Amino acid sequence: MKHTGRHTGAFLLLFLTEGDSYGGRLLQKCQEELPINPIDSAILYRTLKQLEKEGAVKSYLDISVQDKPIRMYKITDAGKMKLKDFQADIEEKMKNLSFFLSKYEKWQTSNHD
Repeated sequence: MKHTGRHTGAFLLLFLTEGDSYGGRLLQKCQEELPINPIDSAILYRTLKQLEKEGAVKSYLDISVQDKPIRMYKITDAGKMKLKDFQADIEEKMKNLSFFLSKYEKWQTSNHD
């Protein structure tokens, strides 16, 4: 079953609460830290662009470390509010998913077909 990265924005905003970052580093964090990673570079950059359009992140060019500028992303106050909305949405979805798993487990243990 293919994962769609439905909550990519939530994960990116959450990682940005740890400090400003650039796309490649955010992708690396997704690969290293998410138990199941549905996020590829196209999804990541598309989501960052959408988050910036919504005012949840702000980007800027950083030239302090490398010879060439790198686009950095910073969570905004609006992004922190959006992260809170994601948290409420995920909690609601978890209730339904927990219900499904419980119901499915009961069916599995009672069904011997």
